[in-house]
This record gives sequence, structure tokens and C-alpha cells, in this order.
Amino acid sequence: MRALILILGLFLLFTLYLSAQFITNSTVQLILKGKVTDEYSGKPVGATIEFRTNTGKKFKIKSDSLSGEYQQVFQSGEKLEVIIYGWDLIRQNFVVNLPDTNKYAEIEQNFIVKQLREGLIAYRFDCFGTESSELSESCKENLLSLDEVLRFNRNVKFEIQVTTYDTYIKTEKVRKVEKVVAERKKKKKIIEEEKYIEEPPIEKIKQLAENRYQKILKVVEEIPRGKGRLSVVPIFTSGELTPNNIPIPYDIFVVVKELKNILEK
Repeated sequence: MRALILILGLFLLFTLYLSAQFITNSTVQLILKGKVTDEYSGKPVGATIEFRTNTGKKFKIKSDSLSGEYQQVFQSGEKLEVIIYGWDLIRQNFVVNLPDTNKYAEIEQNFIVKQLREGLIAYRFDCFGTESSELSESCKENLLSLDEVLRFNRNVKFEIQVTTYDTYIKTEKVRKVEKVVAERKKKKKIIEEEKYIEEPPIEKIKQLAENRYQKILKVVEEIPRGKGRLSVVPIFTSGELTPNNIPIPYDIFVVVKELKNILEK
């Protein structure tokens, strides 16, 4: 009798152990949802979203073109590589780690992407020090990384504008001006303060822009996919007025020069 009780007890313990293991190791489905929006305008974007899981699954869905919304079912604890792209989008990679839980959940994950259009400034780089034409190493790396952009966006051409906006800008100044006014049938001279915009010397702008242009041109020539798709131009104008007359930190602007929908005939 004791032997029977012992066997039943061991069987019960084993059953409980298996049940606990099943609960611990079982996976629960989660819903990943959110919106895809444009970095520049904040508007929703219709994009292709490719998911690659750590379990080897790979599939694509699309976000809604009107709302930017998407949703997809996954297993809890999965690690996702998310790749978002489209004919007018810069291809971007994201990583999402889903929580390891035994309860159903809805996880919100929004994505911000770069949606291109002609004339848009896609990138701004700080490549030079004030009044300098010495190219920084970090800037060179940023420029060389455009090759990867061109790899996945074969329908776009960029214009790299080389400026001196970090050094030379229009400034607001005040000068005293003598004026004649009529007062009780008599003329009277008064001194008034008048605001005006002062332009920096064009010769200095041209010299610095040209020197910088030569440095940027050499880097662009190293970009394998840049031929015919990356053009470099020096800009011989001063920067616009800024708060407190402080120059902006950027001197290189990568502008979308041409964008074609390769899906259209």
C-alpha cells in the first residue's frame, strides 16, 4: 500500500513538473502595432515593412498609405530586425525586442523614416570648423555612407551643396541716420537709429567655398555609386539671418536633385 502511495505521489509530482515546464516554455502571441511617419513633415507614410525574426522567419507587410498604421502578430520574446523602405523612402533598419511574457499584450512601436521629394534637404553635415577648409574625419564617413543610400535608392540623385554658412551670414546692425522733419512750420534735424542688413565680403565667401568644394569633391570621387548620381556645387552666398546673429553649425547640405518612381512607366 505504501509503495502504491509512493508511486502515485511521484507520478503527481512529475505531472506538476511537466505542467510547470509547459507553462514556462509556452509562447504567447503579441500584437506589434504602430505608425510609420515622415521625419520632415510628420505625415503618415505608406511603406513596405520587412520583418526578420531571430527564429529565421522573414516576411513583408505594408503600412496604410492614409494613416501610416500597421500591425502584425508575433510570439513573445522574439527579437525583430525591421527594415522599412519604398521607392521614395531612404531604406532604414530598426531593432525591436518583444517582451518575454505569458500574457497577451499589444505593443506599440512607431517608426520615423525619411520620405524624399525633389528639393528636399535630406542631410545636413558639419564638415568644417569656422573659417576653415580642413575636412573632419566624421564628415568624411558621413559622405562615404551615402554609397549605401544610393545602393538601395537607385532612383534618386543628390546635389551636395558646399557653403560657408557656418562662417559668413547676413547680420542685422543699427546705424544712426540724420533726418529732417517739419515741426510747427519749421524744419528740424533729428538723429534716429535705423536697422539694416550687412552682407559679409563676397571675396572671402568665394575663397572659402572654393577651398571647401575641392575637399568635398575628392571625397565624393571615392564613392563607388556616386558617379552620375552625386554632384557637388559651391554656393557663393552668405547664410540667412539667425537669432542673435549666430551662424548655423552646418556647412554641407545634401539636396534631392532628382527622384523618379521606377515602378511607373
